[in-house]
Amino acid sequence: MGIILSRPGIYTPENIITNSFLEKIIDTSDKWIIKRSGIKERRISLNKGIREMGSLAAKKLLDQELITDQKIDEIIFATNLHDQNKEFPSHAGYVANQIDNPNAIASDITAGCTGLIYAIRQAYNNMVAEPNLKKTLVVGGERLTDMTDYSDRTNCFLFGDGAGAYLLERLDNEEGIINNVIGGKSDIGSRKFPSGELSLENKLGVKLISDPKIEYNQIYLKQNYLVMNGKKVFEFAVPIMEHGVKKVLENTKYNLEDVDAIIPHGANIRIIDSAKRKLEKNGFKGIIYTNLEKYGNTSTASVPIAADEAFKKEIIKKDDLIINVAFGAGFTWGANLYRAI
Repeated sequence: MGIILSRPGIYTPENIITNSFLEKIIDTSDKWIIKRSGIKERRISLNKGIREMGSLAAKKLLDQELITDQKIDEIIFATNLHDQNKEFPSHAGYVANQIDNPNAIASDITAGCTGLIYAIRQAYNNMVAEPNLKKTLVVGGERLTDMTDYSDRTNCFLFGDGAGAYLLERLDNEEGIINNVIGGKSDIGSRKFPSGELSLENKLGVKLISDPKIEYNQIYLKQNYLVMNGKKVFEFAVPIMEHGVKKVLENTKYNLEDVDAIIPHGANIRIIDSAKRKLEKNGFKGIIYTNLEKYGNTSTASVPIAADEAFKKEIIKKDDLIINVAFGAGFTWGANLYRAI
């Protein structure tokens, strides 16, 4: 009997922030943004918070034909907790009620953009240790635009909103999840970024809100905003993505040549392309799939959002060997190796 990782269910907001809109409000250009990140547009949630988006992703997952018995034993919600004044009680508890599983064990986890990878590992370990856990729901949801300072041209073009969910379930005659690895390196910050190279800073910044007369309206507001030393984050991310892929294959019967697809955290196309070149030199012949050009960096939600599209396009098929890999604030990193169901 294996513990499988289902195909994902996702939720992405309808409202889109295009590069052409950003050209109107900051000193930037579509060409510069694409060259720096590969991102052409990103979604913004103007009326739904993290827990609401996570619940919609979970409901979409549970509506899939492959899932019949919808009794969930445990729910783990991975997020960076960016909803103002909604950090207590847990987002997972809210989801439990929304999907009619009020007695499910519910908890949240925070590990930067790697949070959902951590949640999958934790859920898997819990199910191995406790045979009475039959089904665990993991959710990754973010509303990063709510913490983006749109006067900061160095990173405001990166972030988007969305949510994704997976189900871990015991199934006979299925290989399922094969291995999970996580790791970290303390982000001690620097003189210009004393709280960390990727962290929050309370300051006066520009937020986007909806306005019926125009595309988006800008307001000045003092609150916590994302700040990032892009150079330092890039230096950490490039080698660690390759490292995570190789590490999750260790002590298994598989190697890079066996992997059909890698779903990386969608942070920056330059990071993904660099890791791709290095992995291909070491024997990887599969596909690295991302759709960050349409969604931007949705943090914990980026892997399921990309995986959902890959399944729908039949880029990923049943029985393919898949690796999810991510890195995030903290700094954190992690990977899951599994057989697609």
